[in-house]
Formats: sequence, structure tokens, C-alpha cells
Amino acid sequence: MNLEQSVKLVELRPEMVDETTVLIGEAMNTDEATWARETIGRHFQMRANDLEDGRRYFALLVNGVMAGISGLHHYEWGPDENVWLGWFAITPQLQGRGFGMRLMAETEQAARSLCYRKLFIETYDTPTFSRAIRFYHKAGFRKAGTIENYLPDGSPMLVFLKEL
Repeated sequence: MNLEQSVKLVELRPEMVDETTVLIGEAMNTDEATWARETIGRHFQMRANDLEDGRRYFALLVNGVMAGISGLHHYEWGPDENVWLGWFAITPQLQGRGFGMRLMAETEQAARSLCYRKLFIETYDTPTFSRAIRFYHKAGFRKAGTIENYLPDGSPMLVFLKEL
């Protein structure tokens, strides 16, 4: 697949949760897939009950097949201009081929259309997330903070920021 094929960003639907969590598990790890199933599942449960959780999820479709996932999460107690990346993953078969940059650009555009001006990313300084950290730098994000000893193994949380 290449970027010349049919590529579009669509809002995630409840029937896409299983496919989404498989993608996240393959792109990241099984722990992240478990968290994704829980948080994305909760999002759709809340929506079914007309409750707002501040989240929007998107799927990147390439020729009609899910190739990536991203999300935006606005905390109601946070400034109106700020939004956090909820999830971000590209299927391993397409990593390193420009689809991640395309997904990030589309996600940033979605954030701007929702009137957000700052996009934050929470990630971790572990081997699992080293490629992601390099990607975020390449996509124009800068490190905005560190929370030491955040994970049970003592690894820090890193916060990245990009002004939209």
C-alpha cells in the first residue's frame, strides 16, 4: 500500500472496537490493547447513555481497511484550548511508510476543527515507546514535561506538546 491509494479518516464506530484493539495490540503490546478495549468501550457505553466523556476516536482507512487509530481527549476541567492524544497507532505492516504522518496531520486537523489550539501527548520513556518518541519529535512535537517514577517499573511519563 502507498499513500496514493484511497486513504481517509473516519470517526470510529462501536462495531470497530474489536478491530481497533487488535491493531493497538499488534502496533504496541497486549497491555495497551487491554487498556484500549476498556477506554474505547467505556466511551461508546457513555455515548449510548447520552453522556459526554470528552473523547473522539478516529480510524485511518486505507482502501477500506483499518490501518490506524487516533483519538482526542479533552478533560472538562482543563483549558478549552487543550486536547490530549487519546490513542495513536499504525498497523505494523504500514509503519515507516508515511501513514503515521498522514494520520497525525488528519488528527491535528480534526483537533483544529474542534477549536483546540494545543495538542498534548502522554507517553513513556521505555523501549516499547522509543519509536513513538522519535515519531513525535519528527511530527513537530516538543517535550513539555517529565513525571519521574510514573510507571511501576520506575519509568517516567513524558509529555509532548504541539501548538496547532
